[in-house]
Amino acid sequence: MKTTSPEKELLKSLIQGDVFSFEEVYKNYNKKIFNFSLRYLKNRNEAEGVVQEVFVKLWENCKNLKKDSNLNAWLFTVTFNAIRKRFRNLSIERKHLEKYSAQMGSRQDEITEIEYYDLLDKATHLIAKLPPQQKRIFLLRKEKGLSSEQMAKELKLSKKTIENHLNRARVFLKKAMLKEGLLSVVFYWIFIA
Repeated sequence: MKTTSPEKELLKSLIQGDVFSFEEVYKNYNKKIFNFSLRYLKNRNEAEGVVQEVFVKLWENCKNLKKDSNLNAWLFTVTFNAIRKRFRNLSIERKHLEKYSAQMGSRQDEITEIEYYDLLDKATHLIAKLPPQQKRIFLLRKEKGLSSEQMAKELKLSKKTIENHLNRARVFLKKAMLKEGLLSVVFYWIFIA
């Protein structure tokens, strides 16, 4: 008998318009989206606007998602495009827009799911480069959502050791993703940090 992952179950409920599933997605992503937006827009109202725009779009479009949709990719795309739109609209951030537009080339279209998977592939490749213990601990946090205490108990290590491994892994991944440009930075802050 085939079991479905919690993410697929969450997506299935979301497609059916389940408010509790929507709240669960909001709980999992709103702070990450807000903190990332605030870091680049440097304006709490604008950052809150990005969060609101992303989740309004999710609610309006949840019934149009497919069962095999990648919710992370969808949220990433909407978040990235909302931030880019605000950069274009904020004259006080014109210098940032010029800097990041140069990184993105003259392209003004929206990012695609292909770009998301390219970034996911880069992140996976970088995670594979982590030392074995760091990689194991990082993946336990990301894939199973285990707390530092749970991992310490499972791996028979101190909580401090677990947190040191997590911090070293994040520093390595952040540094590597920063070299890839704005799109990679957005990906890091929303899906890795």
